Amino acid sequence: MILTEVAKAKINLSLSLSGRKIDGFHDLASFICFSDFSDKLNLKNSDCFSYKVNSTAGINPTDDLVLKVIYKIKEEFCLKELPKVDLVLEKNIPIGAGLGGGSSDAAATIRLMNKFLNLGMSKKGMCDFGKSLGSDIPACILSKPLIAYGRGEKLINLDFKTKYHMLVIYPNVEIPTKEIFNLTKISRRKDLNINKIKESIESYSSEDNEGIMSGLVNDLQEFAFEAYPVLGDIICALNLNKSFFSRMSGSGSACFGLFHESSIDRAKEKIAKKYPNWMIKKALLNDL
Repeated sequence: MILTEVAKAKINLSLSLSGRKIDGFHDLASFICFSDFSDKLNLKNSDCFSYKVNSTAGINPTDDLVLKVIYKIKEEFCLKELPKVDLVLEKNIPIGAGLGGGSSDAAATIRLMNKFLNLGMSKKGMCDFGKSLGSDIPACILSKPLIAYGRGEKLINLDFKTKYHMLVIYPNVEIPTKEIFNLTKISRRKDLNINKIKESIESYSSEDNEGIMSGLVNDLQEFAFEAYPVLGDIICALNLNKSFFSRMSGSGSACFGLFHESSIDRAKEKIAKKYPNWMIKKALLNDL
């Protein structure tokens, strides 16, 4: 048997902080979509368990969420041994980029093993299983447009079908999520009315209004830009090349810009020529 699961990059179109903390975590609300820029996890039957990562960037085994999922499945489902499979992770999403690569890999592992081992977990069951390993994993289990709130583990599905052409730029700088959250200084508390946020976002699907999109903010962006000025350079490059909406994703370091199809190829060419050391990916946002 050969099975494959795609692990899509997570794109935070907005990320708002309330200024409060719950159990030591920032209380937030984030509008998240997913793109066709992705990792891929391949599984086939074997005589014993093996796992390989195909990537130019190494992953510390103690931080590898794929392995954490496998061992958690063994423990929680009382398996006598590790599953007899060969797992190969084709790693494309960079580490420390704010694109949820590790969480998406973990989510793909949960979906894959649920199917292979007939564990019988529903989508909610898989989300509940994954959230103790990472706040972003439940969102990545679904890989659909949604609002993540609380510390990111609570989800509301969105009726949002609009697709966008985009460039994702990673400046080859890894930023630990914890570092950026520790830099935040929110002076005023905000009321994160989730239902109001949902209603506002879903209006974007029915209106081709770039001005409305520009109202989406990432409250982490200013703190990340101060610590890592190269992120501001990325946003400037995107805007100068006709991106109609550009933001940092999550806690960085990747940033993205949305483009009209007619201008995206030229933008990629010009930015790549000026900044040859940046990773620049053309992708489709909300590729359902």
